[in-house]
Order: sequence, then C-alpha cells, then structure tokens
Amino acid sequence: MKVVLQDVVRAVSKATKLALPDSQVVVRKLVSTLEQGILSGQRIEIRGFGVFQTKTVQGKKGRDMARNLSISLPAYKKVSFKAGKHWKRRSKALLIEPPVEAAPNGQLEMPIMMEVVNQ
Repeated sequence: MKVVLQDVVRAVSKATKLALPDSQVVVRKLVSTLEQGILSGQRIEIRGFGVFQTKTVQGKKGRDMARNLSISLPAYKKVSFKAGKHWKRRSKALLIEPPVEAAPNGQLEMPIMMEVVNQ
C-alpha cells in the first residue's frame, strides 16, 4: 500500500484537530519548503527522521553500441536521503515483525504510523 499526500493531510488533520483545508495548506507548505531547500542545494535535516541533500555524481564514460564509440557522460546532481538514528531503529523493528498479510481483495494493509512531536 502506498501513502499519498492526501493520506498525510488527513492524518495531520486528525492529529491536530485542524480542518481538512487548513491541514492541507500546512502539509503543502511543508512539502514546498522542503522542495525549495533541496532545489537550492541546502541540506535539510529532520531530527529523528533523516537528512535530505543534493550530491554531485561525477561524469562517467559510456558506450554507444550502435556506432561502437566511447561517450563521456556529464556530471549530474541527485537527491540523497540518509535515515536518522530513530528511523533506523524503527525500520529494524519492522524487519523483526511477521510479514503483513494480504486483505481479501489482494491488497496489503498497513496502518499509517505518524507521530506528532510537541516542541
């Protein structure tokens, strides 16, 4: 099962008791802020969850098989994610638990686990 943005909006709305449109604005602004930070090359750290940052991948030598030529591929940037300590511990706990069973309709059912951290 995949979690889509609307699922996150509903979970935030339920946890904070905000109206659905208000929580949608909050979630979309959060995603937009993260996106702008990544695009501008900033390192984004969410304590306990992980770090997003852009890394430059060096150019490589490729091969054009049709013309039997060597081609140099340019360097490019990619977004990397490194999980935080808390998230690593939680994901290891998921590996220990028994596998999730399929529902009668054939889809996997997994509860959405979201915690609201008061600061």
